Amino acid sequence: PDIDIDFDDEGRSRVMDYVIKKYGTNQVAQIITYGTMAAKSSIRDTARVLDLPLFEADRIAKLIPNIKLNTIFGTNDKSKNKIATLRSEEKEMVNELKIISEGQGIEAETINKALILEGSVRNTGTHACGVIITPSDITNFVPIALAKDSSMYVTQFDNSVVESAGLLKMDFLGLKTLTLIKNT
Repeated sequence: PDIDIDFDDEGRSRVMDYVIKKYGTNQVAQIITYGTMAAKSSIRDTARVLDLPLFEADRIAKLIPNIKLNTIFGTNDKSKNKIATLRSEEKEMVNELKIISEGQGIEAETINKALILEGSVRNTGTHACGVIITPSDITNFVPIALAKDSSMYVTQFDNSVVESAGLLKMDFLGLKTLTLIKNT
């Protein structure tokens, strides 16, 4: 189950304190989020590692329309159909990108390595309001770690996995609008 409850900003922290006090720190955890490498960021990060000058990395990154590298270099029908829907100037940019990737220089290596890295985990964070409450010790249900900025546990499974595991997920939303209404 997934239960969403809205509170004013101050009320949210009081509810979190109550839940931790009632169930214990070993039964309550926030949910981790995973940030992945997008097409342009994978180009820029790869370029930085390969010592490609920044202006060259930016030039290559700007050749990528708002689609994934895997789509640009994909050979399946879905990728081809997506490319076919691009505007003519975007198709030209994609063609230039493909030409560069087939070369021998550091630019080609950058694109080809970025293609491998795209979609991999770049960083972790904490879900803005999602909290898991378990009937007994949380480590019996999901792997955990300590949050970067607090002493609270965070699940090592993201939102989709936690929900499919059948755990109780509470979204304690702190809304500024409710704080404004309360103060008014």
